[in-house]
Amino acid sequence: MDKHSENFEKMKAQLHEKGYREKDVTIPSGKAMSLGVLYGLPFVIVFGLLYRFFLVDRAHLLEVSGPSFYILFLAIIAVSVVIHELLHGIGWAVASGKGWNVVRFNISAMMPSCACKAALEKKQYLIGVLSPFVLLGFGSVLFILIYPGTVSLLTMMVNFVAAGADLMIAVNVLKEGESLIVDHPTEAGYIAFYK
Repeated sequence: MDKHSENFEKMKAQLHEKGYREKDVTIPSGKAMSLGVLYGLPFVIVFGLLYRFFLVDRAHLLEVSGPSFYILFLAIIAVSVVIHELLHGIGWAVASGKGWNVVRFNISAMMPSCACKAALEKKQYLIGVLSPFVLLGFGSVLFILIYPGTVSLLTMMVNFVAAGADLMIAVNVLKEGESLIVDHPTEAGYIAFYK
């Protein structure tokens, strides 16, 4: 067991000692990715249609195809994923009031991830979970409005799809009663603790 999993287990044990019972709301990563696409897709469709009907006339379309298109697309994904995880960290650092001490960044299979190491109230947890959706997703919409085109459209699509699993987690958190939320260190989701 690694250090982060040990700390997670210690925090769970401390909460159990204080009389809390736990409810596991984690989702296997494959399922989280596929359901996340479904949660992000409505935003891609709505803003994609707005782009198509109102902005395409002034769009800056790049003449990229073949390998060049895939390199551009992968670059957008790489930059977006790094910023996405950083925004989770900033959200939790600010919302918890404890700064970077509660945030853990990790790289596994060349994919960055961020986890919160503290038990948070629902509102605090939601700020960290939804920061990428709000800031990157709607920031991408603003990017399309200012500079419509290939890059802005791809950026919007990537950012809403990437935030889909976060939306799914947020919907589950909103269904919880009064509880403390502990981010799972390795799985998508959280453990809710109730007294």
